Amino acid sequence: MNQWLVAWRNLMRRKMRSFLTMMAIVIGVASIFGVIAAVDSAEKTFPTYLKQTFGKADFNLNGSDAYFSEDIFKDLKELDQAAAVAVLKENSKLHLEQSGVSAIQKRVHLSGYSDLDTRITDFKVIEGNLKSDGAIITDKTAKVWKKEVGDTISFDTDKGVKTIKITAIVNYTVELMGPSSWMMAKYHPWSVAVPLTVVQDWYDLSGKIDNVQIRAASESSLKSVEKQLEAYVKQYDGIYMTPVVLDFEAQFKMLDSFFLALYLAGFLGIVLSAFIIFNSLYVSIKERKNEFAVLKTIGYTPSQIQTMVFFEVLLLSVIGTVAGLVLGYGLGIGLKALIFLISSVHSEGSMVLGKGLMISVLAGILVPLAASYYPIRQAGKISVIEVLKENRAAAFKPNKWLAGLGILLILSGFFIKHLLLIVPLMAGIALLFPYLFKAFDFFLKGIYRLVFGMPGELASRNLNRNLGRTSMTSVILCLGIAMIVLMSSLNSALLQTYEKVIYSSYGGNLDIMLHHIEKDDLENLKKVEGVADATTYSMQAIIWSDGDKKRKLPVYGVGEEWIDRFPLFTTTDKTPGDVIGDLAANEIVMDRISYKIWGGKIGESVTLDTQKGPQAFKVAAVVDTMKNSGYGAFMKTDSFKDSFGINYERNALVLKDETTSPLQLRENIFALFGERIEDMFGPEDWVSVISASYTGSFSIINALVVLAIIVSGIGITNTLLISILERIREIGMMRAVGVTSGQIIGMILLEGFGIGLAATVIGSLFGVLLIFLSSTFVEINSLTFEFGVTWWIILVIFLFGILVSLISSFAPASRAAKTQLSEALRYE
Repeated sequence: MNQWLVAWRNLMRRKMRSFLTMMAIVIGVASIFGVIAAVDSAEKTFPTYLKQTFGKADFNLNGSDAYFSEDIFKDLKELDQAAAVAVLKENSKLHLEQSGVSAIQKRVHLSGYSDLDTRITDFKVIEGNLKSDGAIITDKTAKVWKKEVGDTISFDTDKGVKTIKITAIVNYTVELMGPSSWMMAKYHPWSVAVPLTVVQDWYDLSGKIDNVQIRAASESSLKSVEKQLEAYVKQYDGIYMTPVVLDFEAQFKMLDSFFLALYLAGFLGIVLSAFIIFNSLYVSIKERKNEFAVLKTIGYTPSQIQTMVFFEVLLLSVIGTVAGLVLGYGLGIGLKALIFLISSVHSEGSMVLGKGLMISVLAGILVPLAASYYPIRQAGKISVIEVLKENRAAAFKPNKWLAGLGILLILSGFFIKHLLLIVPLMAGIALLFPYLFKAFDFFLKGIYRLVFGMPGELASRNLNRNLGRTSMTSVILCLGIAMIVLMSSLNSALLQTYEKVIYSSYGGNLDIMLHHIEKDDLENLKKVEGVADATTYSMQAIIWSDGDKKRKLPVYGVGEEWIDRFPLFTTTDKTPGDVIGDLAANEIVMDRISYKIWGGKIGESVTLDTQKGPQAFKVAAVVDTMKNSGYGAFMKTDSFKDSFGINYERNALVLKDETTSPLQLRENIFALFGERIEDMFGPEDWVSVISASYTGSFSIINALVVLAIIVSGIGITNTLLISILERIREIGMMRAVGVTSGQIIGMILLEGFGIGLAATVIGSLFGVLLIFLSSTFVEINSLTFEFGVTWWIILVIFLFGILVSLISSFAPASRAAKTQLSEALRYE
């Protein structure tokens, strides 16, 4: 007879059990496939996206003053094997009469390009023409403004109201980054690209530019173009060249931990499904021992019986894997979209499926087969003589050696300083869990008897009748609860740490960026209503050498006389003013992230590109900051200007008085500077960005853990259904002597509740242990967190675990309540 047909018929004898076991495989495979495909797609897309978005130019030409002559750009047109485009950026304001739209929501960055249709600008046209010398906006901006190609837009400029026609709508790009709604426009300005001559004319800057972008014709010509530019800038005073450097390692440093957590959460599903497969098959073998004994009497060999069971598992695995791959593909698309959204990556990116497909297929087939190895062996060992004896099944006895191994695995977690410690700890808890469950049931027995009476006493007794099965079912939920406790608490703790560091090192209540700050701007700023104090500072992204690599390091020029009032960093033993005051001209202070990436020691030197060429700066101290995501360096203002030749400042830090709100402060300052303001950002904005990013990241991880918990719910349902089938005569007799269906339902629900309660309590305690161990080493952007338990999170997760167990128990309870005596007496 066909082995596959036999396997299918055997599976259909217990349709519900087979379906639930298959669903565990489906969810496990889907989790693995979705996570691996999403992560691989992100890792492939992100570097390409960064290169296409932030690395369109290979070199930038800037001046030590805010503007320099366009004649310099005209000479650059003769560069061999390179293209160049001149840029002039100014701030404007929409000339728009629309109710409900304030002046601050009309801010616009105007970017003038000498050529709008080049490989450097690389605008992707949706509609219109880049050669028509009009305005270019993105599709998102066009949607909010309700504009089309051919419509006009007007701006308030130095020469009054100016109007220009929209000649192209392009895909969203970093050069034209803008808000997605009028509400978001309160915090971020719009962006519009126009021909260079338009900006020069509107702002009376004829013959002036503020930047030249150069791109080599090919990778092989980069060195040649760089040498030409180095020779070229020496001909002019106040002009310097910087290569465009994309620091992929710094950009993706945080994502490594995020992706590892995703992998752990994704693989948790298939691991928990292995428990369910083992449990279901082990019970199935015991149920069918009479059948196997009969088969042996008619000539079946042990290997033939094992082969028959093997094909059942294989068929279940194949069906579950195929369905899981289909579900996992959809999950992968969703996960990829969420990862891109959280990382602010505006790219479609193709799905990378190869590795995920291979690993998922192997896991979907091999994990169930590995989980079924022991039960299949037991099927071949069934003795006909033993089956003929009507012996009671031996009580489950936990293996002391396995429990000892579990303790050793748990203890090993105290010495592993990596998130992978979750693996041995979970394995240890799984091996030790029968003892933990038995101890828990001992205390539960008295409570059940006292509170619920006869149904409670029966439920407690039934939990202990098959300790191995119930403890294995409970540990599945326990591991999921522990994981979600860890991730939720880790999210909360890190956000609290971030918020504390941001507010202590942001430099005030508001950071304002203008195109450049003029002489009387600071005094005028201090007179604005709501401003308690203000200062200005310099900042420039400087190229620094790290062996053969070049990195971009934001360097801040700060003054010792104001840094204590406007702290941009914190230290443990000195005030920020003392740290800056002790610096020599050739010394800098690095934050922890840049210091760690650099890899040197305090007292050693780092090489920075200056106007005088590469120059060594001694690292005098390491500090904590969240400015620029906690990545940068600090030096005295005079040393900064002397080394890098930047004669103007762009940023101002503001302290507000206690009676003014952050939003009111922005509006008051905007009333003074208007469209000159390029950006305004406060610590509360940064906290909001960080919170959204990390909460989104941890939400994805928790969603995958919830999938794993759903698998544990399937396990509870499966276990209770098996238990009911084993006790169907007993339940029928209970009905015959007057036990009501409500009491039967209560008994089964209490069994499921007991399984869930043990899992939730032990899982929550295990999760707290994981939080403690993680607090000793987890570091994100050089920030650690102190051990602490957010009890409301524990309470919510506790209630969720109980809810899962009760919902999972309802179907078995309902089925048990419908058992009739006649059916029970016929059951074998």
